[in-house]
Amino acid sequence: MDKNARGYVQDTVSSLNEAKSSLQQALNTVEKGSNRDRIEQSMEAVNQALQQCDQTVDMLKQV
Repeated sequence: MDKNARGYVQDTVSSLNEAKSSLQQALNTVEKGSNRDRIEQSMEAVNQALQQCDQTVDMLKQV
């Protein structure tokens, strides 16, 4: 069975959660302050993307 749009967005949410976990691991091991800042910025971008995708999934459930 082919995926619908919601299925693809849910896959994206899963991938973003994996990225978030990897970034958290990077934060746990980073030593250089400027690198920590960049990783934290990346983490914030991933969190924002997750929020958007969660909203999209909710919207697609209503359709």
